[in-house]
Amino acid sequence: MWKSLLYIWIILETFTQIDTESVGEKILRKIVKTCGQPKINNVMRNLTLNHGDTARFRCTVDMKCMVSYIQWYHEMNNGSMRLLRTGATQGTPYRYTIRNVTPLHSGFYSCVAGNILGETVSSAFLQINRTPSFHNHSYLSHLLLFIHVIVLNHIVILQCG
Repeated sequence: MWKSLLYIWIILETFTQIDTESVGEKILRKIVKTCGQPKINNVMRNLTLNHGDTARFRCTVDMKCMVSYIQWYHEMNNGSMRLLRTGATQGTPYRYTIRNVTPLHSGFYSCVAGNILGETVSSAFLQINRTPSFHNHSYLSHLLLFIHVIVLNHIVILQCG
């Protein structure tokens, strides 16, 4: 008799749980089961830049699955981590740009996409060269003009003296 009552209780509990789930909860459960954790479709690339350059990171998150948040973090060379951008931050959550980089910007940059099933992370390392950049044509042309003027003045002084 106890065995029969136990079976009846299990069946009633099962039906009660199924009946209390709303249509929205059923749809959400199905979406989450079919998608899983968020997917990031690209691999972020490590960057080595010169002082003053612009760093651009891209994180292509597949929005077919439910994504609750996309956040960007900077892990500095001293081990500390800083939250850079959240969904409330102005601009696109799929990109992070740093203009006029300095050695302080060195470290890992991570894009984190998450939902109720977990997080997916894509990271890249930014390294800043400590030597000045001579790829800037304006700077280089001014430097060459300055050297040219000094050399010409030196030649004129030698001929007159």
